[in-house]
Amino acid sequence: MSDEQDKNSASATRASLPGIGCLAGVATAIVVPTFVFVAILIANANNPSCGTPADSGGCEMGLASGTITAVFIGLVLGASIAVAAAIAARVRRR
Repeated sequence: MSDEQDKNSASATRASLPGIGCLAGVATAIVVPTFVFVAILIANANNPSCGTPADSGGCEMGLASGTITAVFIGLVLGASIAVAAAIAARVRRR
C-alpha cells in the first residue's frame, strides 16, 4: 500500500504542463502591467506638462490605457511561454 501512495504522491508533486502554462499566463499578466504602470508613472512624474490645466487628464488616461493594454500583452506572452514549454516537452520525449 505504501508503494502505491509513493507513486501517487510523486506524480502529484510533478509539475504538469497545463499548470506551468497557467502559472506563466497569470504571472506575466501581473508582472508586465505592473512594470508598465510604474514606467508610465515615472514618465508622467518627469513630464512638466502633466497635472497642468492644459493636460485635461491626458497623462492619467495614458496611464490607464497603457496598463490595460499591457494585461493583454502579458497574457499573449504567457501563452507563448506555455506553447514553447509544450513544444520543448514533446521534443524531449522523442
